[in-house]
Amino acid sequence: MATYSVNTGKHATLTPNVVDAITFNNPASFLLLTNRTTSGATIYFTFGDPNKGVTDPVVAGDDTYSLGIGQTISLPQDGTAILLKLISSQAQAYSAQVI
Repeated sequence: MATYSVNTGKHATLTPNVVDAITFNNPASFLLLTNRTTSGATIYFTFGDPNKGVTDPVVAGDDTYSLGIGQTISLPQDGTAILLKLISSQAQAYSAQVI
């Protein structure tokens, strides 16, 4: 698992079948997640309050969210810290930001 702690944004590429865990320390109203690739595979993710624990996602697993190739999603947040966990079956470039 690759683990990161950032304030406002993380831009990286997933290693196939390895979870990236990103803790956003700044309070946020929105979490923006982009699958920056134009080919490849879906990114699966889970997110939540880092103090309450967040389940690791699995590729095409139950109780995960999915983000297709070239898609962006905006998720409203409650102003607390966020733990985001991502996985894909292929190397996928992503950007994750809080605002």
